[in-house]
Amino acid sequence: MDRQDVLMCIERHGTSKLRTEDDLNHVSTLGFRGEAMPSIAAVSRFELTSRPADQEVGTRLAVHGGKIQPPEPAGCPVGTRVMVRALFFNVPARRKFLRAAGTELGHCVDAVVREALIRPELDWTVTHDGRALLRAPAVKTRAARAAELLSDQGQALFPFELSSGNATIEALLSPVGVHHANAAGAMFLYVNGRYVRDLTLRKAVNEAYRHIVPKGRYPTVVLELRLPSDEVDVNVHPSKVEVRFRDTNDVFRFVADGLRDALERHGLRRVVPVTPYERPPQPSLLSSPSAGYDAGPPPPPRVAPPPPPAPYTPPPAPYTPPSPPDAPRPPLVTPAPAEPFVAPPRPETRPEPPPPPPEAPPQRPRNEPMRSDPALPVPRFQDLRVIGQLVGTYILCEGAGELVILDQHAAHERVTLYRLQQHTRERLGAAQRLLTPVIVELPLSRAAVLEAHLDELRALNLEVEPYGGASFAISAVPPGLASADLSRLLRDLADELTEGGAGLAGRDLAERVLATMACHNSIRAHHTLSPYEMRELLKALDGVDFSVCAHGRPVAIRVDQRELERRFHRA
Repeated sequence: MDRQDVLMCIERHGTSKLRTEDDLNHVSTLGFRGEAMPSIAAVSRFELTSRPADQEVGTRLAVHGGKIQPPEPAGCPVGTRVMVRALFFNVPARRKFLRAAGTELGHCVDAVVREALIRPELDWTVTHDGRALLRAPAVKTRAARAAELLSDQGQALFPFELSSGNATIEALLSPVGVHHANAAGAMFLYVNGRYVRDLTLRKAVNEAYRHIVPKGRYPTVVLELRLPSDEVDVNVHPSKVEVRFRDTNDVFRFVADGLRDALERHGLRRVVPVTPYERPPQPSLLSSPSAGYDAGPPPPPRVAPPPPPAPYTPPPAPYTPPSPPDAPRPPLVTPAPAEPFVAPPRPETRPEPPPPPPEAPPQRPRNEPMRSDPALPVPRFQDLRVIGQLVGTYILCEGAGELVILDQHAAHERVTLYRLQQHTRERLGAAQRLLTPVIVELPLSRAAVLEAHLDELRALNLEVEPYGGASFAISAVPPGLASADLSRLLRDLADELTEGGAGLAGRDLAERVLATMACHNSIRAHHTLSPYEMRELLKALDGVDFSVCAHGRPVAIRVDQRELERRFHRA
């Protein structure tokens, strides 16, 4: 900019790009709103230096707290440089509402990452206290930039392009099995080069990944939608992070269907190899041209036997107590060979023996009252009779003529969390050193927040140290977490802290960390349990606050006889 433009850009509404009324329908620039630059200059020590390509001398302008200093000539390269220091130095009331330095730094790095992902041809550098936080040199493709900024998840993305009429999609999509704990660090959505948090696009992406990513997880996606400027309104939000489409339904279907087709082509509908079962050797009459056959009817086709059950793997501790070596598990049914679980008996099988008499309730501290939970038709969980397991996820029980369904992951998560909360140090155990530290690379914004809370993690016997850049080394963990996915655990902890944990008090922060650790140390869905293990889980639930899991989901639901009769039209 020349001297006149430099003075104009700090005037209120001076940077408007509108010249005619029709320009409102064709906004294609990404500049500030008219009042942004003077607003920043009014609450900081502001300095702007600029030189156009056709002039040999540039212009420097300083504004301190809204007071404009006389502009002066300056030797500078072509282009514009804006420097803002001492933000809110003259408005201390506003400064009090800023969060911790690490949190605000994370927001700044997030803003740079969002722009760097969509513009790989530019060179980006972020420094803090003399230390380089981000260095992203210019590259040729967005895929290369994503692999650099989004660590291992960015390296797994695959490119996708689609055009239809005047609409174009250019995206990087995560394949099956790659997902993130929250949408803020996973979905990077753009419209005509502008980063947006648009609800329509977010719903379209979620629709494309429906039944592909687990509930509560989000796919990693870098997606740009290009439309004619008169098909989208960018002036519906002060910071222009929300847009409005002329035809929302068409945009939704175009994005959702296009992404779903790309996922299916990439391998969503892959062929699942089937292990052939051994059959008695028999000659093939149709495959051998020299083999004769009589005119009799062909033999009936042989039916393959059912597939053998998957090998049983017992769930992780801590709720199942070790049983004596000479004490067999009390069978609830007559088990078939190699069957870890037997469904309700058929007519030809012997009926299930009655359950053992209920044991005495566990001893509780004197200051803890005996509770009665509305989720149960009986006083205790161990008073229920285990019927079986549904899809390896839900435990079906019967009590007082009602059906009680338990989510095994939520139940075990509640047991684990309760024990961690009661005696954190004792339950976690002494920190167990890893033979080889686990190196985890995080997004830069998450790394800045996590680094400020390493002491809190160390107090929970989870020793994490910076390993250079945005990488961290996990060197010791509580014994109960030795078998957990430590890389995913640390990423989820960083997400929790970024999404609100960083501003919590120490006790609340520990509770959030413990909840995440309990989730990673609990039985997962689709894990087969034996009848003995299901009963032990019911016993463990009697000693804890079981109303909800660590993330607020119910542990058990009940279906009474009246509801069953209504559903079967017997009422």
